[in-house]
Amino acid sequence: MAGPADDYEAQYRSLREMGQPGWAGDQYERGLARLKETLDRLEREGALPVPPARMLELGCGNGQSSYLLAGKGYEVQGIDISATAVAWARERFAVAGLHGTFHEGTVCCMPVFADGIFDIVFDGSCLHCLIGDDRAACLAEIRRILWPDGVFVVSSMCGEPRSADARARFDPRARCLMRDGHPYRTLKPLSALEAELAGAGFAVQDRRVAVSPWWDHATLVCGRAC
Repeated sequence: MAGPADDYEAQYRSLREMGQPGWAGDQYERGLARLKETLDRLEREGALPVPPARMLELGCGNGQSSYLLAGKGYEVQGIDISATAVAWARERFAVAGLHGTFHEGTVCCMPVFADGIFDIVFDGSCLHCLIGDDRAACLAEIRRILWPDGVFVVSSMCGEPRSADARARFDPRARCLMRDGHPYRTLKPLSALEAELAGAGFAVQDRRVAVSPWWDHATLVCGRAC
């Protein structure tokens, strides 16, 4: 029976075969521009440790956030469950002459990384892809690998479903969007997302929420709570 890893691998293979630039297909460049704007803002506001700080991108895909931060002088690594995505990120960096290290694996268990190794852990819209207990496992791993004074940047869907399609696919008890009878995206209110982070040992230092026709999207800058 196919699982989440197989689904992501199949999607990345399809995107490459179609000649698409990345995960969002023909919306990739638009998403990249928004991401660049966010990273530039965080840098201007001093919310991020300065280069060459060590950064990990969770659910890195073909290295979207990593690519931008490597260009700013950060020491970047990434992890993704899809072998095709990881190979794609490595090729992309090689072509651009950038240095980055990319690993195939799950964000719920990352023994490849030592304790306290990263100054920045960046959620590449990965956390909302995790369901149930996987979320707590991932957050525990992030806290383990983050330097005590490091920064965890969350980029996550939140709020209530707005479009008719999203509402039709939403399970309000599980707080998940459903596909083929299975949960595939977590969609919590911002307050519940922040409570979840607090319970995992993180303190939200900055929050920005973007509104869309489908749901809200939060960018949260977190530190480790004392």
